[in-house]
Amino acid sequence: MYGYSLKASETFIECADRQLTEQFIRQTGINPGKNVNLSISTHRVDIPVYGLYSTPDGYIKKKLMINLYVNHNWNPVTIYWKSKSGRDYSLHHEVEDGNDIEFWFERLDPALYLKQLYPGQQLPFRLKDLTYELVTERINIDCTIVLQVKKEMISRQDAIIQEVNDFIGQYNLTSEARKKGYGVIHKARASLRGDDTIVYDIDLGSTGPHFLKQLLMFFSKLNYFAVVKLE
Repeated sequence: MYGYSLKASETFIECADRQLTEQFIRQTGINPGKNVNLSISTHRVDIPVYGLYSTPDGYIKKKLMINLYVNHNWNPVTIYWKSKSGRDYSLHHEVEDGNDIEFWFERLDPALYLKQLYPGQQLPFRLKDLTYELVTERINIDCTIVLQVKKEMISRQDAIIQEVNDFIGQYNLTSEARKKGYGVIHKARASLRGDDTIVYDIDLGSTGPHFLKQLLMFFSKLNYFAVVKLE
């Protein structure tokens, strides 16, 4: 495979595609397709597309600067890779042991990509038959969720908080068992506001939309809330 005078082996591309696709879906909640894909191209003439770096731990680390295409929007992203054995992998090298090479993104901007992919939509996923009214003001990594408790459940607010905490804890345990396959919640703090409202301040961390969808569905299953607001 070729792109901008860069030659890449099929096994190299296969390893990169497998690892980076999983990471991209996990971090953004977006499945790649014809409207979401990567393209090898320069960002600026003064920045090299392809570079080599050595890390303090002795690993050889390389990077490739490419573009992420989302609905006619071009977003610069950087991919890094290194080998566990210390082998100097270049794009054109055949990869015999897929466990020896590790790929990752320098950073992704899920909020931007979701806005580009779903212009005018509040959520990057669909939820049906919710048992509460969902109000979405914004979605960000630092998320505030306001839960208006139904009148008959007001006396159980402490127990409700514990149920939600248990759900978050189990989510992290399940993800860690998959080597953080779904990411983990870094922080979740509950407080009471007035007589009938629970407020959760949550750092979505590396979970992204995957966790948020699961949480909103969990809230619906509980059937404790009249209104759930993301702000």
